Parts: sequence; C-alpha cells; structure tokens
Amino acid sequence: MGSVAAWFRRFDRGLRLVAWLVVAGVGTTMLTQTFGLDPGQVTAAAQSLTPYGVVLLVPVLVAALVRRWWTVGTVGAAIGIGGVVLATPLVFPSSAPSPVQDATTVDIAVVNLLYENDRSDEVGDTLLALDPDVIVFTEYSAEHQERLLAHDLAGALPHRVDREGFGASGTAVWSQHPLTDQPTPDMVNFDVDIEILGPNGPFRVWAVHPPTPFHEGWQRDLRTIARRAPQVDGPLVVAGDFNASYWHPVFRDVLRAGLTDAHIVNDRGWTTSWPLGRRIPPFVRLDHALTNDLLTPVAVHDFTVPGSDHRGLVVSVAPAA
Repeated sequence: MGSVAAWFRRFDRGLRLVAWLVVAGVGTTMLTQTFGLDPGQVTAAAQSLTPYGVVLLVPVLVAALVRRWWTVGTVGAAIGIGGVVLATPLVFPSSAPSPVQDATTVDIAVVNLLYENDRSDEVGDTLLALDPDVIVFTEYSAEHQERLLAHDLAGALPHRVDREGFGASGTAVWSQHPLTDQPTPDMVNFDVDIEILGPNGPFRVWAVHPPTPFHEGWQRDLRTIARRAPQVDGPLVVAGDFNASYWHPVFRDVLRAGLTDAHIVNDRGWTTSWPLGRRIPPFVRLDHALTNDLLTPVAVHDFTVPGSDHRGLVVSVAPAA
C-alpha cells in the first residue's frame, strides 16, 4: 500500500508541475499582451496562439478545483480572465458606421497568391466568377503577372498598378475603375497606394504586405501603417497580408490608429486565413481589410485561392453616413 501511495504522490506532483508549466506559459504570453510587447519571433508566434492557450487553461482549472490546488487555480483563473477581457472586442464587436443611403458598394478582393503558386489560371477563373471591382494581390511574381495578363480577368479589370517582385515581395492592384498611383513609404515588400475613381467618388486603396515576424522589418512596417493611415485624406482601405493578427499588440496599434477591421465588425473576428494545404488546419487570421471612418465595410466573406496557403477575402465597402 505504501508504494501505491507513493506513486499517487509522485503522480500528483507531476500533474501539478504540468499545470504550473501551462499556467506559466500562457501567463507569460498574456503579460506581453497586457504591456503591449512584441520582443521577438518566439513571442510573436506565441501571441498568435493566445486564444488556444486560454482554452488550454480550462482543463488546468478543472484539475485544480478537483485536486484543491488553490494557488494554481487562482493564478490560472486570473490569467484566463485577462484572456477573456482581451477577446471582448471579438465577442462583442462595435458596430460599423451606417452606409450612405442608396450608395453603391464596391467589392475589393484581397488575394495572397503564394509566390511559388503555378495555378494562376485557376486563380483567374475564381476571381472572374467573384467579379470584384478591385483586386489586391500580394506575393505577386513576374510569372503571375504574365499568366494573369493573358487571362480574361485582365480585360475585366483594365486599370492596374503592378509591382512584381522576387519571392514574396511583389504587390499589385487591379481595378475596373480608373486609378491614379500615389507615392508610397519605404517598406520591406512592395506596397501599392492608389486613388480609384469609384461609383461614389474617389477613394484610396493601400495594398500592404509586411514581412513575417521573423524579419526585423515586421514591427517597423506595421508601425508605418499605423502612422501613415490617419494622414490620408478621404476614404481609405488598407488591405493585404499583414502577417499579423488581432492577437499581436502591434496590429492592435494599427486598429487604434482609427482603422476598422472588416471581419471584426461583421462578427467574423474569429475566422482564420492561414495556413492552407498544410498538416495543421488554419489557426490565425493574417489577411485583413481595414477601413477608415469615411468608409464602412458592409459585408465580408472568405474564399479559397487555388494553390495558395492563404484564404482570400472579399470586402464590400460603401461611404459611411
């Protein structure tokens, strides 16, 4: 009997150690959220998993209650409450401004092509069927440009600014409506800023693609967006693959700069866009369409981009009343 009791004591200590490790790991990530820290690659990766970490606390709290680990339970519960508070804007999103009555909506597709994607013709077919007014392409290569220009899609969107690049650096914007190219800031990957003469008057589309958090320019580019977007006069959409999610403090700084996330205000803030075609299912949203207060995103939906590791999105915007 003594050996059995000793085994149970060792089991209890081991289980409590696991519980503390979970609490410590999630708690450390929540501290970076609380103080708005993005100190490095590992932290950025952990922050993208924040909601899953909070869910992982549930069995820990149940075990703490059953086994009367009051200290573990108290600390874990406090961390869990912090996670719930952080997620409140996704659970109870603020309402988007009402659109101007009888305004014409403009549909903007946002597509990460994946630079090595060889299914450009299928991408063209998909987009032609969606019939957007504007398309934002990221990871836009010379090969994509050649094949898409030969596709019927090019005839449907004759106004274009192409900045094809090496690897994932290329970006382009195609439009059914006339456009004017605008100066852009210095960013790691190409960005495209254009003014489009739409059915409701001119508006700006800024196509962006900050690098991954493993690149030193990640924070810098996101901060450039947060700094520059409020300086744009007139209606604005900032769209693309941000390589950042709501769970990254530096991205929330972008939203606090006066931009509205189309997915969040349309009760789709929990949806994911990356990765596709991998052994793990999509677990985070990196692709966004953000609007300033002169536009309202009246609807948004996602779609599959053939050959890409990102889901695409289509956002419908209208002038805000």
